[in-house]
Amino acid sequence: MPTPMFDLVKTLTELPGPMGQEELVHEWCANHWSTVAEHVEITRVGNVVARVGGDGPSLLVLAHGDELTLMVKSVTDNGLLRVWPAWPDRKGRPPHWYNPINQPVVVLSDTGPQDGQLCYASGHVIGGETAREHFVWDDWFVDLGYSSREKVTGLGIHPGTRITINPGTRRLGDTIVGKAMDNRAAIAIATSVAERADTSRLQHELWVGSSIQEENGLIGASSFPDIHPFDFGVALDVGLCGDVPGTSSGNHPAVLGGGPLIVHQDSSTHYSHRMTMRFVETAAAEGIPVQQAVFQNYGSDGAALIRRGVETVLLTFPTRYTHSPNEMVTETELVQCVDLILAYLYREPLPARWPK
Repeated sequence: MPTPMFDLVKTLTELPGPMGQEELVHEWCANHWSTVAEHVEITRVGNVVARVGGDGPSLLVLAHGDELTLMVKSVTDNGLLRVWPAWPDRKGRPPHWYNPINQPVVVLSDTGPQDGQLCYASGHVIGGETAREHFVWDDWFVDLGYSSREKVTGLGIHPGTRITINPGTRRLGDTIVGKAMDNRAAIAIATSVAERADTSRLQHELWVGSSIQEENGLIGASSFPDIHPFDFGVALDVGLCGDVPGTSSGNHPAVLGGGPLIVHQDSSTHYSHRMTMRFVETAAAEGIPVQQAVFQNYGSDGAALIRRGVETVLLTFPTRYTHSPNEMVTETELVQCVDLILAYLYREPLPARWPK
């Protein structure tokens, strides 16, 4: 019996999967996918991939396992952790779109996960200072509740130790809220596709996968074609919504609750037009509401697949508050993504662009 979608999302989002250290997430994938797949492997760089079954041109449903991450830069005399971003920093300060301050964190020490709190000097102790327009990285630190460097370093914490934000995932009204919906909700979709696929009906050879270091420049996805010469790819990721204050519906007309988002173009690439329109047609035939979009300030693993010769479509699920500790999705739209992918896989495949 397929795992309920909320259970998949909660389990996956609450796993720590920092950039460059996605092992816990991908080991979960390998173990879970092995119950429904013919073949599973974790590659040398840490990507995970599974062949589910079916005959026809090969199609990879791809998510990514990493999440935005902080790293320990140094440990102070009184045991506080100075932090630095794990992604390329081009401004020397936290970007305005990333503000996880005052959130619980987990520090992935050499001796095991350690709970902490991401903090800054606040309240009365800074009340008299001149107002500042933005944080700098030195404003932020992690407090583990200890008072000496020796105690903290004795836990196996040192420069390079990774830190992930660690709120719980919960239902809120008609939505699911938590960290790392980008992109664990996508792994939940890929997992549900693998669980629900009727291999006797598949018109494609179905594979599912999850990459490393997407948030660090689409690093992991580029090597998937070395595993298998995939004909097609379905990149899964968060979809951008413009239905809250501070955004523009002119730039981002999609809304939460409006159905999965099929993306024609983003900052990194143009996606396969014929695959995009086949997904739109399939949704109409199945009665699945979808939204079409172009995205700014956005990229996906699909661009890396296209660079390696894999014809790819980008399918996203509407998400509010991306790259925050309270990313918001709906269970309905995650399930609709699964329904749409399966309907596409059961249809006659797109023909080769040119006879071989």
